Amino acid sequence: MTRRLLIRGGRLIDPGQKLDTVGSLLVEDGIVLRLGADADAAVDCDVLDADGLVVCPGFIDLHCHLRQPGQEDKETIATGTRAAARGGFTTVCCMPNTLPPLDSREVIDRLMARVADDAVVRVLPIACITRGRNGDKLVDMVTLAAAGVVGFSDDGDPVIAIDLMRRALELS
Repeated sequence: MTRRLLIRGGRLIDPGQKLDTVGSLLVEDGIVLRLGADADAAVDCDVLDADGLVVCPGFIDLHCHLRQPGQEDKETIATGTRAAARGGFTTVCCMPNTLPPLDSREVIDRLMARVADDAVVRVLPIACITRGRNGDKLVDMVTLAAAGVVGFSDDGDPVIAIDLMRRALELS
């Protein structure tokens, strides 16, 4: 049985609803059921005192470096997503500057298997524009998009060839 959670007395901020007020909300299974006085009337729920705290939708980091695979001494999916969660982030987009780079379906599939095992927030992969982030040959953008990639970047390495970059923009 799922318990309902009453978050009481926090500063409720939701830019999508133009909401910025102090109040309460009732949540069940990640869904807001009631807001304000209606929420305060809830019974049979766990209560979290949010006085002095901000209650808002989760943040999204569009450019993070999880470094896995290949550079686990710097960061891992587990440590990076735990840090993100502690900061209020519910989604991170991981950059392709890994070893090997995120430039093929196989590497993306291995990454997402690790994400399924280790991540505590949603991880959306950003793949390379060019193979190996070398700037000379496009990755198979269509295949990578079908694998769940949400964007493309050579993250810190330029794509100097104008025609190559134009083709990447057209495909994306």
